[in-house]
This record gives sequence, C-alpha cells and structure tokens, in this order.
Amino acid sequence: MNEARAREQGFTLVEALVAVALIASAGVVASTAALAMLRLERAAHAEAAGLAAASEKLEELIATRPADRRSGNDTTVLDGVAVTRVWRVLDDQPARDLVRLEVTSRWDHPQLTLLTLVAAAPGRSAP
Repeated sequence: MNEARAREQGFTLVEALVAVALIASAGVVASTAALAMLRLERAAHAEAAGLAAASEKLEELIATRPADRRSGNDTTVLDGVAVTRVWRVLDDQPARDLVRLEVTSRWDHPQLTLLTLVAAAPGRSAP
C-alpha cells in the first residue's frame, strides 16, 4: 500500500530529468533549424537582389541605341545588398549584325556569388 501511495505523489527524479533533457534537446533542434532557415532566407534575398540588378542592366542595354552601347561596370545597392555589375558588349557575336550582351552580378552576402545573364540584340550595322 505504501508503494501505491508513493506513486500517486508525483514524478521521480529520473523521470523529471528525462523530461527536462527531452525538452532541452527539442529546443536545440528548433534553434538549429531556425538558424538554417535564416541563412537560407538571407541567401535567397541576396540572390534575388543580384538577379534584379543584372536584369535591370541587361534591359537597359537592350533599350539603348546600338551605337551607344558600351562595356562597363558599376556597383549598386539593392535591398541592402551591394552588387557589383560588369557588362560586356561584343559586336558581331553570335552572328553578323548581332551583338552579345553579358551582365555579370557579384555580391558577397552571405557568401561570394556570381550570376551572369546573356542576351543577343541587333548590332550597330543592323537596320
């Protein structure tokens, strides 16, 4: 009868320690997953900014008169991400009367990443 009464009074020390260890390990797993999600979100945000910066420059080059297109570079900040852009204008590539436009974006947040967009547009001698 004493044994039955002792069980009704509460948890043993071992049971309480096991419960605390399970809760603590669940907390560690949850915080690790949250940090991984945060890193992925930052990387996705930076990639979107780099892609937007490259797309913007490529559209600008396509809209520019063929005689006024020049290769160059610049640095822009888009959504808090510093993006360095390098663009090249290659005449008669991939074919005569076409110009190859390349825009490479580079950013270093959270890691060094490069992205290159390529397009062909009418060249200088095209009608």
